[in-house]
Amino acid sequence: MGKSSGLTEIDVDAVGDAWLALAVKRFGETPITIRTASGKAKLWYRHNGEGRRIRPFDDLPIDVLGGGFTIAPPSWREDLAAAYIYRTGGLDSLEKLPPIPPQALETGRPRAAECVRQGERNDLLWRYCMAQARHRDDVEALLDVAKTWASAFTDPLPLKEVERYARSASGYEASGRNFLGLRKPQVTEGDRIMDDLIDHPEAFTLYQMFLRWHGKRRAFAIAPTAMSAAGGPPWSRHKIANARDVLLERGFIEELVAPDPKRRKSGRYRLVHDYAKSGNNHNTPFPLLERLVMQPHGGWRDCAGHPPSGPNARLCWCGQDRGGVVLSRCAGGRHG
Repeated sequence: MGKSSGLTEIDVDAVGDAWLALAVKRFGETPITIRTASGKAKLWYRHNGEGRRIRPFDDLPIDVLGGGFTIAPPSWREDLAAAYIYRTGGLDSLEKLPPIPPQALETGRPRAAECVRQGERNDLLWRYCMAQARHRDDVEALLDVAKTWASAFTDPLPLKEVERYARSASGYEASGRNFLGLRKPQVTEGDRIMDDLIDHPEAFTLYQMFLRWHGKRRAFAIAPTAMSAAGGPPWSRHKIANARDVLLERGFIEELVAPDPKRRKSGRYRLVHDYAKSGNNHNTPFPLLERLVMQPHGGWRDCAGHPPSGPNARLCWCGQDRGGVVLSRCAGGRHG
């Protein structure tokens, strides 16, 4: 890129058409746009004296590459099994490239690297590499931007030291330990749940079942005996009850109605999390319940679809509904 090639590249280090549209709006239309192997974008313009500027704009994942090297189509990334391709245009469009409007390059602030004083260089270079590591495909790309940024120091660091920081930051990013450059650590809700239940794997498994089948329900039953008999999960009723108690104790579920062993009534519970705003319930009926429907007050209809009555209807029964896996039987054999 630069004077030798006659090209300046706008490198958009973010995936998505919205970022590409934002770059076009700022720097102007150009006949040549490129899709990188990782799904990001590049725009080519006629070189007009632009230098190599890494992240010159606040809060924009964009580099202005008026010098140095770039990767052009049809280069192939073996690790991604994908190629760089032209979205629009090609080599025959080089003569039609417009320059970047000067006002598009205005940042309104001095380059941060130029303001770094001796005694701050190591710390700020480390933080810069950690923040940039998230947007770079490999360590060599990170090393390139680190060298470019650090070269603007009034008293530059040795290149070997710059390389050490870049490789270290790349290692942190690859291992998921890079928390710099973010407002909060890269720890998901699933990570938090696993950490809280790591000493009780049965409780963790049971909670995942409840999330899967009851994630959009306001309340559900937990019947350890019926769940154990149905094999969902394939544990004893005591183990299921113990896992339930751990979830209660640690605040993952809340008891709405206590179980009543004398009346053989299971307890009612709810998941303690924010419910999705969608009104759709994505739970599908369990196959064995095609003709067995729960009533608002907890009763069940019989195989013929009528309220249970008589001795035969009493033989048609069901355990918990689908997160505890329903178990149903009837004298006529019509329900498993």
